[in-house]
Amino acid sequence: MRIGMVCYPGLGGSGIVASELADRLAHRGHRVFLFATELPMRLPEGSPVQFIPVEVPHYPVFPAPLYTLALAGALERAIREHGLELIHTHYAIPHAVAAELATEGHIPLVHTLHGTDVTLLGIDPAYQTLTAKALQKAAAVTAVSQNLAQQAQRTFGVHPRVIYNAVDTARFRPNPQAKRFYAAPDEFLLVHASNFRAVKRVGDIVHVFAKVRQKIKSRLVLLGSGPERAEALSIAHSLGVDDAVTSLATAQNPEAVIGAADVFLLASEYEGFGQSGLEALACGVPVVATRVGGIPEWLTPEVGRLVAFGDLEAFAQAVIELLSSPNLANLREAARHYAEKHFNPETITNQYEQVYHAALQGNAPVGREP
Repeated sequence: MRIGMVCYPGLGGSGIVASELADRLAHRGHRVFLFATELPMRLPEGSPVQFIPVEVPHYPVFPAPLYTLALAGALERAIREHGLELIHTHYAIPHAVAAELATEGHIPLVHTLHGTDVTLLGIDPAYQTLTAKALQKAAAVTAVSQNLAQQAQRTFGVHPRVIYNAVDTARFRPNPQAKRFYAAPDEFLLVHASNFRAVKRVGDIVHVFAKVRQKIKSRLVLLGSGPERAEALSIAHSLGVDDAVTSLATAQNPEAVIGAADVFLLASEYEGFGQSGLEALACGVPVVATRVGGIPEWLTPEVGRLVAFGDLEAFAQAVIELLSSPNLANLREAARHYAEKHFNPETITNQYEQVYHAALQGNAPVGREP
């Protein structure tokens, strides 16, 4: 198949899922064209995927860059020049509308919902109606969790198929030898990784760490960058734990840091799935996370702990309980086995291929002649 894949290039789960799925599909022999404003950070080096940059012109007459139209134009050109047979967008806003503009029903569209495209932006009147129309006209809509699929049904009137995220356990694996770079031999290492948006509640992570450090010798690594990074570091300073917090803004190889952790922290206000937590499990790292969105669908008591959103005392106590447990080593082994068994990339890729084949039935490709 000739597949167009659309995503945001940053560290969010949607960009990770799209980039890694595109690479796996390309290695299966499909021709995959990946559209984003810049090369996605998680597209593997040397991938057979063909990257097509979406160039967004800046004209003073417009109050903001017109990304939606620029993307629609890039997709329309690729349909003509490369004979795309199907387009798969990740994160509905504004990708679903842009793809609809580009194709006008001539080739099937598949849209994957990831989280705040449903729960935050999706309910904004500025976006909801047109996004709903685009999703309802698609050949297929998928969601990364049951929770998100239910919310999408209420918000957009669609019935997504649930396909969970995958994790590459060959890449994300235990890396205990790297712990010495971030913590002393008698300290535990806690890690959080995200795009540092407000919904990730990174400030809460720092508050929890300060409570844990009062009871157990430990250090915290904040991995990633985003609008809330400076505020999180300011909180660490105000709590007097900044000397025990390491901030790593670049995350080209997040597995090297996550794999060194003793416990991974995820305090989000909402997660459609929670990809970073799954990557921690693959690294053999137990997870403590808030009981929100799709997280309870993959985080079980055998591999971590769930706590109520906003209950920082309970969160800290759960972390202390795990770090103090004589079964921590067994929990780490169980976490990795669980990720390997339930979130295998090849199984997830098969599910997306099934969606593509169903979407292509009765739809003749247009564009370049064979």
